[in-house]
Amino acid sequence: MNPFEKISSLGDNISRTSGIVAEKRELLFKQAINTILLFIILLVFGCLDFMTATFHLEYLVQASFWATVGSKLIAGICAFNIGINFMWDTEIKKDLVLAENKAKYEWLKQFQVDDFEYFVLKVYNPMMKIRAYLSQINYKITWLNRISRRKDRLLYSSDLPEHQELKKKNKYCIIRQELEDLKNEDFINKNLDSLKVRYIEVDPTIFELEIDGSKPIYGTKTKGSATTGKIKASSSVAVGMLGFAMFTTSLVFEFNGQEFASNMEAFWHYLLKCVEDVGVVLWQLFRGMMKTRKIISSEYTQPYAGRVKVYNEYHKWRLAQNKITKEEYAYIMQIKPLKDEEVIEITEEQLKSLNSK
Repeated sequence: MNPFEKISSLGDNISRTSGIVAEKRELLFKQAINTILLFIILLVFGCLDFMTATFHLEYLVQASFWATVGSKLIAGICAFNIGINFMWDTEIKKDLVLAENKAKYEWLKQFQVDDFEYFVLKVYNPMMKIRAYLSQINYKITWLNRISRRKDRLLYSSDLPEHQELKKKNKYCIIRQELEDLKNEDFINKNLDSLKVRYIEVDPTIFELEIDGSKPIYGTKTKGSATTGKIKASSSVAVGMLGFAMFTTSLVFEFNGQEFASNMEAFWHYLLKCVEDVGVVLWQLFRGMMKTRKIISSEYTQPYAGRVKVYNEYHKWRLAQNKITKEEYAYIMQIKPLKDEEVIEITEEQLKSLNSK
């Protein structure tokens, strides 16, 4: 076997190993928890009485302390990213939702025409803002109902004439009616631009960029950045690692001379430090492997799904505006025509005509 075949064989083995790790992450997580619990048991039962933990605050002003903290921090972040890279290809291939939305997006994108920007800015974004606004009002009503009395809710629902005067004085009924008035269609249409609503606003120019683009936007997530996702994840790890490294560096295990001979104390101290450092690296490696799926979902799957959602609404709008026929809509959405039983076949000339509308 030549060197290239050996390298290829090694790559296949690594891929198979990645698959095994991906399938058994939950088991590894449980084993890690069990190891921690076992360590606690040993502490409680006195099995680790041969050493005592001492915390030295004076270490905080020593250069060697911060050098050690920095080395642990760098090692932890590197191990975290190794874990991400180790699982990246495996998780990408396993993400069926990503594959489905990517295929849908690539299909629907070819039917985008000049009115797409108008639709996003004047139709889709206002529609999403209204939905988000109504959702916020309904959320407030839900919480109001949770903290209110049952008799107040019954009073508000009552249509009896003798209850109308009571409603005007009841605090719950007053607040509830104010919230309901905020959902009035005329009120929303008149004040939509000035309403303060937390929602995702789509930038139509984003659809000209790849999913893994670099232009930042605010609103509905229609793009992602794997690099940014890894950096954010690494940053969150760095914060935790900094505190952990500072604690473990200033925490010194001093062995009792009564339990060990003096010539063995240095050996066990060195061994314990090695176990601590290797444990930190393995812990961050495992965390990176566990974080991979979340990064892919946030930076790839969600943006593809978001763009598909916009395109679905776009073609529904074009159908409602009679810009396309029912048959053309059915072809674009890859569903059965509303009139015929079979999916229609559209020629290349008809497709060009459809895209020119």
